[in-house]
Amino acid sequence: MATQESATAVERRDFDRFLVLRAIIAALVVGAGVTIVELTSDAFAVGPLYGLLGASMVVGAAALGLDRAGVSRRRIAWGVVVADIALSAGIMHYGGGVDGQFTTVYCLAIAAGAFLLAMPGGLTTALLSSLCFVGFQLLEAQGILRPPGGEGLPRTVTSGLIDAYMHVSMFFLVGTVGGYLADRIKLKGRALQHAQSALEQLRVDTNYILENMSSGVLVVDTDGRVVTMNAAAEQILELAKSGVENRGIHEALTVRAPDLAHELELSLESEHGKRRQEIATHTRGGRDRPLGISISHLHDADGNRRGIIAVFQDLTEVHEMRERVRKADRLAAIGELSAGIAHELRNPLASISGSIEMLYQELELDGENKRLMELIMRESDRLDRIISDFLEFARLRTPRRFPSRVDKSLSETMVLLKKNAEKSNGIAVRLECADNLPTVYMDDEQLRQVFMNLSINACEAMVGGGTLEVVATPQGGEAIQVEFRDSGRGIDLEGVERFFEPFFTTKEGGTGLGLAIANKIVSAHGGTIGFRNRVGGGAVFTITLPVGTPVQARVDDDVAVATVE
Repeated sequence: MATQESATAVERRDFDRFLVLRAIIAALVVGAGVTIVELTSDAFAVGPLYGLLGASMVVGAAALGLDRAGVSRRRIAWGVVVADIALSAGIMHYGGGVDGQFTTVYCLAIAAGAFLLAMPGGLTTALLSSLCFVGFQLLEAQGILRPPGGEGLPRTVTSGLIDAYMHVSMFFLVGTVGGYLADRIKLKGRALQHAQSALEQLRVDTNYILENMSSGVLVVDTDGRVVTMNAAAEQILELAKSGVENRGIHEALTVRAPDLAHELELSLESEHGKRRQEIATHTRGGRDRPLGISISHLHDADGNRRGIIAVFQDLTEVHEMRERVRKADRLAAIGELSAGIAHELRNPLASISGSIEMLYQELELDGENKRLMELIMRESDRLDRIISDFLEFARLRTPRRFPSRVDKSLSETMVLLKKNAEKSNGIAVRLECADNLPTVYMDDEQLRQVFMNLSINACEAMVGGGTLEVVATPQGGEAIQVEFRDSGRGIDLEGVERFFEPFFTTKEGGTGLGLAIANKIVSAHGGTIGFRNRVGGGAVFTITLPVGTPVQARVDDDVAVATVE
């Protein structure tokens, strides 16, 4: 739809058209006058009529120039109307006077006044024309003014009054009717402008709404051509609007969204008003993207079907959330069951371990028997450690947040790590903390456990030595990011989606609970934990922790106390 013209542009266009029409009518009137004068009497002078035509053209040109110069169009209109009355008087005079054929030429000036100035202009022009006509009539009756080529027709006072009455009535009738019509036209014009403005605003608002919707919208006409689609539809379908609009459904959508094309075709053929479906589209990366789609028929005011409209949403996040909920429910159920089993196993395991240790101390074993006894004791300790870790994971308490400094916690954790000769032997540990780290409201004890777990994992990944870099940086004053970078063998991406599940491990002898506990603690603090392989070897684990607020810390502490009670 074309952009609506402004009111000023419309007025200028109408004024220009009036001046052109005025010039044409003036030429026709003067041409007719010259012809009549030449046919009726050679004595009549035609030169003044040509002069009046030239004057009319000069008035029109002057009006156009003043309009372009920015002079008030209303003032120009009054000037043109007065000039036209004078020109009409001249044409009447040189065309035979008040008894000639051109007394009605005033009606053109009156009509022009009504067109330009509405009812006030029409009535004022009629009054001035009446005064001008009656004035010429009196001057000719007294013999003061004579039309060229004649004395005029003899007339009585009564006939003169009747003639004046008829002309004045005609002038005011033309002025009244012309003013009324001009007023109606202008009112209709304003109403049309308001309607166009409202329609344009509605179109802009509709486009704005469509383009800012998070849901995709696609409209198809009854011939199966795509009429329009919004920006969200482009993004979801990964299709350019220019390559879809005004094309058939099958041609435009089959490659990326064959299921969508099929549903649209079925809806065009169906009499049912609505269809709700969950379908899949193909992304450029080759994976399927789930969509929830609702298709409805479009009808006009008369109830005739105009096409269909499809509204759809990307359900990827919904499916992922559903999967996370399902996994969380599964883990919760397993956790409750396992915690109960682990608790029941711990007591007999303690008895078995104690008994084995007493036997080991009292019996004199050597050779294979001694090796087997040591293996039993070592595996008993390992099993006890697994049970302890799992119970800690299953019964992890709500964080008790207090103002803490991450740089201090990291520094003390690294000191403890370096003292653990078994874990840090042959490994260089480097800690870099930015000077502007904000204070974080966190459970310092739990976060230290996370830092230690990730540091130990990094050290265990660097068989034969390496470098562990721990870097802490602020994230816009709202969060802190801590990276643990090792130079080990990197992360095996097989089964990466299960990385933080309990008992999932990729290293020999691991319990599979260290990362699960770390992830649970970080999540409880509202943070995230992620990982990636480094270019050139090694892995990076990244923790992002929100700074938090004192209010949040107090609320969390109240919850923790309530839980303990």
